[in-house]
Amino acid sequence: MKKIFKTPESIIFTLLFIIILILILTTSPLTETLKGFYHILTCTSILLTDYLAIGGLSATLLNVLLTTLLNLFLLRAMKIKINGPIFACLLTIAGFSFFGKNLYNALPLYLGVYLYTKVIKANLRDYIVVFLLSSGISPIVSFILFGLSLPIFVTIFLSIFIGVLIGFILPAFNKHTIQFHQGYNLYNTGFSMGVISMIVTGILFSLNITITRETIITARYHNFLLSTIVILSIFFIGYAFYLNKNVLKKYPCLLKESGRLFSDFSTIHGKDVVSLNIGLLGVLMIILIVALKIKISGPVMGAILTVLGFGAFGKHIRNTIPVISGALLALFLTHIDLTITSTIAIIFVTGLAPLAGKYGYKAGIIAGFLHLLIVKLTLDFQGGFDLYNNGFAAGFIAAILGSLYEIFVFKREKYHKFHWDKLEEI
Repeated sequence: MKKIFKTPESIIFTLLFIIILILILTTSPLTETLKGFYHILTCTSILLTDYLAIGGLSATLLNVLLTTLLNLFLLRAMKIKINGPIFACLLTIAGFSFFGKNLYNALPLYLGVYLYTKVIKANLRDYIVVFLLSSGISPIVSFILFGLSLPIFVTIFLSIFIGVLIGFILPAFNKHTIQFHQGYNLYNTGFSMGVISMIVTGILFSLNITITRETIITARYHNFLLSTIVILSIFFIGYAFYLNKNVLKKYPCLLKESGRLFSDFSTIHGKDVVSLNIGLLGVLMIILIVALKIKISGPVMGAILTVLGFGAFGKHIRNTIPVISGALLALFLTHIDLTITSTIAIIFVTGLAPLAGKYGYKAGIIAGFLHLLIVKLTLDFQGGFDLYNNGFAAGFIAAILGSLYEIFVFKREKYHKFHWDKLEEI
């Protein structure tokens, strides 16, 4: 068995693809699935567009399957092995394929990143993380193609050109934004894309182009999605003990990590510990869903899969619980309602987990509290084009609090030099 499934990633992706394919073929007639998939490909995909509401379950699962397979194919073509960051990217891509990302709208961005590496004569492998995550701004491509009242041949050209241009700009810009928040925002690419989206939104507004944002959500498939999360969590925990029956003895070492970029838990602690960590984060998400009576939609499912992915790259239960607690505190002490925006923000606030990991639970609570206060504002700023809106919001919180904590919390400690050269491709 170990010779067939050498890593947790290979077995989970294999099983997922088999299960998804069976569901696609059995839940709806093929013609209905393809019709729903067409609706997914031709919608503007602006936040928050739940593909489950647009195309139905089978069509959304088809989008998840094809989009993830495309990225796995590209990784295989580049002979890149799946480590912690790559695993986080793949589950993030799978998650956002439930809302915002589809088989087409990421391609111009990928081409732009590729052309950037050719111009500067670099290897695309060195920019693989930003390459994979560049699809987080893909609604711009869909909006220009299907949201403008222009002839289709014009919008096809514009959508490809602007998508390639943004993809070309993103890697260079990404190098500098990470220094803004000092690695305390795990969703650094989301912050970069938020700034770019804000500029694009301003340009469109100046041209009197209206960006219509609608919240298209369905909780029709809640039970199915909740069951999926339960199964995934049990699988990862079980697989951890399959790899090493004494994995619990190793796990406390991972909990000592701050999670600050660049923390590849898979390389540092091994796949058995990482598998356990992913499973426990899944359990934490299940508890959160049940306690708050959250109904799982496409965006909520995407957020949860992202958390699981980053269980291999910066998040663990010790550094995520404080920031989630801070977000919940903001929910209960302010006039913020438990809307879909605040719901996914409570889950995505875990992007600030390194602040809690580095400076303690009080610092994490403050970060989570402030994050929930500004996340709606950043969504308005960037027009709904940046699917990683919580990464945009988290960048500001991490920059402010990280700087303050560095001065006032550790002012008597010896300064630890941060190696920015390791983070250029994030």
